[in-house]
Amino acid sequence: MDVSTILSDFERLKANCEQMAGKKIIVGIVGSADSEVIKIAQAHEYGTGRLPERSFIRASFDAEQEQLCEIVSGQVNRVLSNKTSPEAAANAIGAQAAQLVQNFIDSNRVKPQSDFSKKTQHTTLFETGTHIRDRIAYKVEG
Repeated sequence: MDVSTILSDFERLKANCEQMAGKKIIVGIVGSADSEVIKIAQAHEYGTGRLPERSFIRASFDAEQEQLCEIVSGQVNRVLSNKTSPEAAANAIGAQAAQLVQNFIDSNRVKPQSDFSKKTQHTTLFETGTHIRDRIAYKVEG
């Protein structure tokens, strides 16, 4: 391998790393801040004075931290080996992270931290009528 090939590969890697570093992947309920669904999702995620916390985004990432790390490192490796673009990798990470949150909700692991909610039998986020699970999405910025 000659020096010009090595320099060319280095410049490609550097450019791809800079593009990846500039990406921000947002996972959750993507939309307008005044949306009723976002307000309901925020109340479940963080709780309110009357509603206990029923985290579904943070809790899913905590529970699936190892899998999320594998997703990210796998996509970064694909970028570094020139098998995909930084944009495609960021979109793949976002899509898979959104699926992790949906799977977490589907597995019925979204439980309140107090006994306040014992008046209902279910713990999934389907009960509110807003179908929060179906609104989980992602967007890539940068």
